[in-house]
Amino acid sequence: MTPPPALVFDFGNVIAFFDYSIACAPLGAMLGLSGEELLAQARRDGLTELVVEYERGRMTTEEFGRAVRALVRLEELPHEDFVAAWTAIFRLNESVAGLLPGLKAAGYTLVLGSNTNDLHARHFRPQFAETLGLFDALVMSHEVGHVKPSVEFYRACAEAAGRPLGECVFIDDLPENVAGARAAGMVGILYQDTPSLVAELQNRGVAVSAG
Repeated sequence: MTPPPALVFDFGNVIAFFDYSIACAPLGAMLGLSGEELLAQARRDGLTELVVEYERGRMTTEEFGRAVRALVRLEELPHEDFVAAWTAIFRLNESVAGLLPGLKAAGYTLVLGSNTNDLHARHFRPQFAETLGLFDALVMSHEVGHVKPSVEFYRACAEAAGRPLGECVFIDDLPENVAGARAAGMVGILYQDTPSLVAELQNRGVAVSAG
């Protein structure tokens, strides 16, 4: 008999929504820009590359904070003020979080697999402690040294689940990450909304209910 799959959930925009423009709003206000304007400018100037390096664990929090403040020309901004802005970007996706207790009770192994960084993880772990407490393991890119869609990241998730890659279902909101999971040997599901996620899981024999 085939064992039930381990279920690996992405964090950002699956378990919780996030918006970098929220972080940029107080910083942009100091420069006469909206959060969206500052975010677009920062991305043009290399913010995305900095974030990826930080999410790989290749920069310390202090190095990252200094680099971002220099990038947006707010070098004199205190580190604590940057941290407060950078971490205030998350809100729980109640509909997906609501699926987890039933899945846990049904005996499914639950793993969180997230491209994230030290500052965000230190903030959202207590913020969403009740929901994250339902997971058997948390695989965070800055801790394992690999980011999606690298095969090493998916292997780390399977190892955390204690299952072979082929017995893991990976749920993510980004097509490239779902494609990476499939290439690694997992089942990949693209998260678009919770009703379609429930339907996808049910089609694969997962005992899940939207309540």
